[in-house]
Amino acid sequence: MNFGRNPILLIIALFFLLFIVLSVINRKSSTSLNDTDRAVRTTQTLKRVVDAEAKYLKANGHYAGHLSDLIPLAPKLATDLTDGLLTIQVDSSGDKAYFVAVGSTVVTFSRAFDNGKLVKKTCLQLKSAGKPYCTRKPSDIKKSLPAT
Repeated sequence: MNFGRNPILLIIALFFLLFIVLSVINRKSSTSLNDTDRAVRTTQTLKRVVDAEAKYLKANGHYAGHLSDLIPLAPKLATDLTDGLLTIQVDSSGDKAYFVAVGSTVVTFSRAFDNGKLVKKTCLQLKSAGKPYCTRKPSDIKKSLPAT
């Protein structure tokens, strides 16, 4: 094939070469966390809260009423909150029961404990990166509230 006689083929070949070269050159790596990282961080945070509550119960005879009470026992919780990747909610009357909800844009978890035993756990996979940790999807949610 002689490109000198057909300039249109030469232009098309140069266009495709330029397109491929530019796409390779402009490929940037992201410095932020991806969804897989967020899913891992969410599960790690849940474990940190559960472990810190167990330590708090052992030391004080009751569960912590506030998340701030747990940070001295698990300082990485402060980092998790500061990074803005997660939400952490801890609810306890300061008695022998507590509820924790940990969520990110990828997966959410909730756990209820009574006297150190897990009473109820649930999760919701918001993105596919959360699948290794939770199989329940938004499409699995019933359209009406459960009966009481």
